[in-house]
Amino acid sequence: MFGNATDAEEATQQTFFQAYLNWDQFEGRAHVKTWLFRIALNVCHKQLRLRGRFQGATIDLEHTMVAPAHDHQADETREAMKHAFQRLEPKHRLILTLFCIDELQHREIAEILKVPEGTTWSRLHTAKTKLTEKLKAVQQEGNQ
Repeated sequence: MFGNATDAEEATQQTFFQAYLNWDQFEGRAHVKTWLFRIALNVCHKQLRLRGRFQGATIDLEHTMVAPAHDHQADETREAMKHAFQRLEPKHRLILTLFCIDELQHREIAEILKVPEGTTWSRLHTAKTKLTEKLKAVQQEGNQ
């Protein structure tokens, strides 16, 4: 969400500090992981509001796309995917990150975002469609 490791580390520390301070408020209705993600999103949104803009222009997708060594085509695909992902709106990057990278279930994402589960399915479908469109555009730009 921030585009750099230093800000992400700060948000992580703040998330766990907030969780520690509010542990007595955890009711156990949701999984602890879901509760922590919600705190993390709140911390990130607060920090971003203070800055006045979203800086999620970069994200490291390499750990999700393992390629054989020296595979030039796979390297190009990885770079194209990275550029396409960066061009997505923040809300689309967020839901794809929660689902594809953090491997959360639709129910967990719905709890984190405080939306109905059906909305999660819809938003995820839209984000995947947008990512596909952006990837095609990036690949076309690369072929010119």
